[in-house]
Amino acid sequence: IFEPFFSERRNDGSGTGLGLAIVKSIVDGCGGTISVESVVGAGTVFHLKFKAYKK
Repeated sequence: IFEPFFSERRNDGSGTGLGLAIVKSIVDGCGGTISVESVVGAGTVFHLKFKAYKK
C-alpha cells in the first residue's frame, strides 16, 4: 500500500494511489518508519515512529 499508484480494485474513481506513497517518502526522509495494522470490520491503525530530536 506504500507503493505509488497502489489502489484496491474499486472502480469508484476516487484517489490516485499516491497519498501513502508520499507519506512514506516523507517519513523515510526524516529517518522514521511507518507500519500498518488492519483488521477487517474493525479498522486500520498506522504507526509512525521518529527518533527524538534534541536541541
